[in-house]
Amino acid sequence: MSKKTKTQPKKSTKKTAPAREATAAPGPLAAAVPDSRLPPPGTVLKKVDRHGAVRCECTIEEGGIRYAGTLYRSISAAAMAAAKDLGLANRTQNGFSFFGLTKPARPPKDPLQALERVWERYHGQVETIAKGATDESRGQIAAAIGSHAKAIESLLERVA
Repeated sequence: MSKKTKTQPKKSTKKTAPAREATAAPGPLAAAVPDSRLPPPGTVLKKVDRHGAVRCECTIEEGGIRYAGTLYRSISAAAMAAAKDLGLANRTQNGFSFFGLTKPARPPKDPLQALERVWERYHGQVETIAKGATDESRGQIAAAIGSHAKAIESLLERVA
């Protein structure tokens, strides 16, 4: 009689690489365009609990996202580090949802109040961009704001 032995499935030898600090070394990654969904550099993103207490925060920078003193290349990498610090056992983390940058769309209860919030957000972001603008980019920023103003005037004519 031959003995049958059970074979154990091989465990995966794939190891996850620790988050690396983004460097300014020349190459294709250094020249990458920042994600357009991210807020402008200098913005502080906070993860808050249901009571409004800040659990963790990160800062958007030119070279990536800084969390706990480390610069990460993506918002999801920063969210993974934050989730680990918070004791969450996730294997992956969507940084946009973790830090509350994306939420499900729902119709506004008060359209005028929603319009005011959108305007405040736009105005704040334009001020942040204008504050950090170089002399070379000021003309382009002014042209973009002028184009936005024309679009708003067109909307105003349709509403009036």
